[in-house]
Amino acid sequence: MKSSFRSLAALIAVLLTAGCTETTSGTAVLAPSAGRVPPIKRVLFDGTALARLLGQPFQPYPHYSEFGGLDTLGSNWDNGRPADCIGVVHPMQRVTYASAPIQETAAEMWVHKGDSVKVDSVEQGIVELRTVADADALFVKFTAQWQRCDGTTLMVEPIDAWGADAISDVRVSDSVVAATVSRGSGPHDGLNAIPEARALGVKGPYLVEVRVEFRPFYGPGDAGNADINTTAIDLTHALMDKLNARG
Repeated sequence: MKSSFRSLAALIAVLLTAGCTETTSGTAVLAPSAGRVPPIKRVLFDGTALARLLGQPFQPYPHYSEFGGLDTLGSNWDNGRPADCIGVVHPMQRVTYASAPIQETAAEMWVHKGDSVKVDSVEQGIVELRTVADADALFVKFTAQWQRCDGTTLMVEPIDAWGADAISDVRVSDSVVAATVSRGSGPHDGLNAIPEARALGVKGPYLVEVRVEFRPFYGPGDAGNADINTTAIDLTHALMDKLNARG
């Protein structure tokens, strides 16, 4: 695990030093009518960068490249209970940020390309708050919520195969709070819970969110170097470093 962590951290450092930018082959393409693209969206890793970092190919998830304000955030899980745990399982949710002084948001989702891989998808998001103090206060609030949700199962009506998500292993270090989520962990015969790694960090007036969804089963021959204990945290720190490099 340590060697994998070090190699990923080293590759991230190389990409940051080289000023890794978007490429044509691995970048989600925006419609001509998309309008102004906020600078924070260009901070997000594209598919080419993720492939280099995680050792497996990715392709853009259709219609998920989003940016704007509070109205662009997700709202599909608003009936989840406990409500404070929605943001642990699901990144970039409107109900989670409802009272925050949001200036801009940006999010992207990349999914696996091919079957013999470790990671199913990677979601990244950045929320720009009005001030550094606003971001710090919101991070403190979210950290407390995540810690209270440790050992809790988020229930979403109707309680079907994917209506029960178990939260565990919440930890905080270096301005990042992280957790492990077992999606679809209810008592449903024949279904396998999906392991996910979640992380949320703060840098200046920005909050950074990452969710890495792993395949329930993978073998040593499958492509990828992702680790459920470290990868979401590493990607979050990398995005925070990219934000910091912007000045």
